[in-house]
Amino acid sequence: MIYPDQLEEKLGFDQIRRHLSENCLSPAAVRRVEAMRFLTDFNAIRLLLNQTSEFVRIIEKGESFPAAHFHDPALWHEKIFPAGNYLDEQELLDMAGAIDTVHLCKSFLRRSREWCPSLADLADPVPDVSAVAVSITRQIDERAKVRDNATPELARIRKRLREQQARLRSLSEQIFSKAVAEKWVPEGALPTIREGRVVIPILAEHKRRLRGFVLDESATGQTVFMEPAEMLDANNEIREYEHAERREVVRILTHITDGIRARYDDLKSAFDFLTEVDFIRARAKYARTIEAHMPDLRPRPTLQLRDARHPLLFLTLKGKRPVVPLSIDLNDQDRMILVSGPNAGGKSV
Repeated sequence: MIYPDQLEEKLGFDQIRRHLSENCLSPAAVRRVEAMRFLTDFNAIRLLLNQTSEFVRIIEKGESFPAAHFHDPALWHEKIFPAGNYLDEQELLDMAGAIDTVHLCKSFLRRSREWCPSLADLADPVPDVSAVAVSITRQIDERAKVRDNATPELARIRKRLREQQARLRSLSEQIFSKAVAEKWVPEGALPTIREGRVVIPILAEHKRRLRGFVLDESATGQTVFMEPAEMLDANNEIREYEHAERREVVRILTHITDGIRARYDDLKSAFDFLTEVDFIRARAKYARTIEAHMPDLRPRPTLQLRDARHPLLFLTLKGKRPVVPLSIDLNDQDRMILVSGPNAGGKSV
C-alpha cells in the first residue's frame, strides 16, 4: 500500500512517466508506462534494472538496434475478432513489418547474450511467427495493395479490367477529339471522372448536341459533365469489374486474417515481446538523458545514496547550472531521516 494516494504526483513520478512515454515508439509501450506501479519484489526490481542497464549498453556501444514497425497490436485485435472480420491491406503490411521487427530483435538479443543476458532471456520464449509475415507479403505488395497473382481469379479480373479501361480511354479520346473540333468543349478542359465514370466536359449551350447523360455541372453552370451514350456500356462494365475486384480482394483479406486468427496466441506473445522491448528501450533512453547509474541492490533494509541528484531538477537545470548532489544513508539502525525547512525550501526535492 502506498500512502498517501497522491504520493506519485507529490514526488514527481507522474512527470517521469511523461518523460518515459515520450521515448516510446508505440502506443502499446505508452500504456505499459501508464501501468507502472511501485514494486517491492527484490528479484523483479533487479530484473527490470538489469534489462534497462543492458539496453543502455546497447545504446552506448552504438549498436544498430531495430527501431521500425513498433505498431499498436490492440488495433489489430479489434479487427481480427470475431471470425468474419478482416484486416485491410495497410494493416496486414504493418503487421508483417512488426513480425519482421520481432525476428530482428530476437536475433540481435540472442547474438548479444554474453553482454545482454537478461534481454536474451526475454527473447528466448518468443514463438517464431515469421511464416505469417511471409504469407502476408506473398499476397500484399510494398504499396499495401493485393498482388495480381494472389489468386488466379483476381489476376483474371484485373486483366479484363485493364482491357476495358484501355478500350474506354480510346473511345473517350475519339469522342473528345470530335467535341473539341466542333467547339463544344471549354478551352483547356479535358475528360475527367464523375461518380467513378469517365465524362466529357461540354459547354452547357451545346449539351443537346452530344448524345448522352449529364452527370454533373460546374459551380457556375456553364459547363456540364456528360457521359456519352457510346461510353455507357464500357463504363458499366468497368464498374462491374471494379465491384468483382473488390469482392475478390475482400475474400483474400478475409482468408489471410483467418490464418492470423488461428495463430493469434503466438502473435500476441510476439507483439507483447515487442512492446516490452519498446518499454525497456524507453527506460534506457531516459536513463541516458538523466545520466543515471545502475544501483547496487542488496537483499536487506539499507539505502545509500552517493551524490544523488533529483532527475527532474537535473533536466530543468541541465546546461544552466549544476544541481547540488545529496548523500544519504539509511539502514536497520538509522531507519529515518527528518527533512526540515521553510515552505518552498526544496524539502520535496
